[in-house]
Amino acid sequence: MIKLNMKIMTLILFLILPACSASNEKDPSDSIFQVEVDEIENVKVNETFQIVGYLKNSSKKAVEISHGSGMFSYEIYNEAGERILPDATVLLEHAIGYQVELRPGEEYRNNGQDQRSKEYYEFVIQQPGNYKVKTHVEFMMNNDGKQKKISLSSEFNEFKVQ
Repeated sequence: MIKLNMKIMTLILFLILPACSASNEKDPSDSIFQVEVDEIENVKVNETFQIVGYLKNSSKKAVEISHGSGMFSYEIYNEAGERILPDATVLLEHAIGYQVELRPGEEYRNNGQDQRSKEYYEFVIQQPGNYKVKTHVEFMMNNDGKQKKISLSSEFNEFKVQ
């Protein structure tokens, strides 16, 4: 009877353990990157300011990435949780591609200047208060000869408009 119980317990463990595996976790190649935004300071009401996000290679080896001019995008929210939209009716972007190698620890910034409308990364806020911004980044990574699309976002960063 004890042998039968041991066999049943072993069988149950073999059935339960695969369900507890890390298959639903984030791809390990994504975790080698950090997405952040430069600190935003001295923002005045009705004055243009620029947001600069960056992608950091936190691994110990160089990584090859490729991206378009719209690699970085930004979302700004006021204290009420309302999104602040760019101050433009038409936004233009050239279909251009970049290919770069990020060395270990290197931070990469590219707002696509001269390849897309400045309103993608320059904003004007019309009310004083506390705001928060989130950076989104999309690019392709060369992963052992295969291209892998990666989309990541930063945490919210707060800043004040006076």
